Amino acid sequence: ILNPLPATMHTRFILSFAFALLLFACKQDATNNTAVVHESANLNNLGGQWIALDFCSRAAQYGSVLQAEYNSHRPYAFALVFNPAQPDSVLCFDGVKNWKLPIKITQDTIEMQGAAQGRSIFLMYDSQSKKHLTMFDGASSNKTQTDRFLKSTVVDSRNGYEAFTRALYHHLFQGSFSLLAAKSASSKIVFLPEGVIQGWPDYDRYSVCTGGECLVMGNELDIMTLSNSKKEGAEKMFGFKYSNQNDTLSISNLADATPNEKGGYAVKGVAYRFLRKLPNK
Repeated sequence: ILNPLPATMHTRFILSFAFALLLFACKQDATNNTAVVHESANLNNLGGQWIALDFCSRAAQYGSVLQAEYNSHRPYAFALVFNPAQPDSVLCFDGVKNWKLPIKITQDTIEMQGAAQGRSIFLMYDSQSKKHLTMFDGASSNKTQTDRFLKSTVVDSRNGYEAFTRALYHHLFQGSFSLLAAKSASSKIVFLPEGVIQGWPDYDRYSVCTGGECLVMGNELDIMTLSNSKKEGAEKMFGFKYSNQNDTLSISNLADATPNEKGGYAVKGVAYRFLRKLPNK
């Protein structure tokens, strides 16, 4: 038979055990409180530029703005900007224009009032991550479309659309490119998200059509404009298309800078072809 603990030791043991239980309970309570306490949507945490991340991801998948829209849908806006100094509205960008909508915030739900056909579009704020919004658009079409928006961390974008294009260009042209000529690949060319091209003597600036007259759904090619900041009059429109594996980029001459009667651009042939190397490959 085991000898019982002396009274003093027995008392100390009980007190120590009770203190340990109390400490554990406090830690668990603090952990649980941290998990459930969150800050609802307000103009302080919403303030900034939000970009249509799902659309950028689809563009990367297809290597195309056209195909991202054709195979899924075009979001109501490419970018949203909330300004704490203007708490009653949100500024929207679609690549061609920008416009304001009145908003109403209820906890984590933001109602963009009268967004399409006099009906509202709703946003759900992710109060856990504090960097995502999900748009539920049941006003623009017959079915509800969802789009995820990410809060931009780029601090020097002039407006919401520029913040969006930086994300779009990163997804479309990430990696490095080698110009194919005479059956060999030469030089390392990089298309930066800011619309700058490094390592290509012919051109050092680019932009991709995301809306307006240059975005023609009947056309198989996306449209981009290339220019050289060191040469006057070097700006020119081209069509571009990735291979099925997104590892070869072809840039083609256009017969005319305006769509033809068939609703597309006539192509004169490939002007440049690049091999693409994605990061970590």
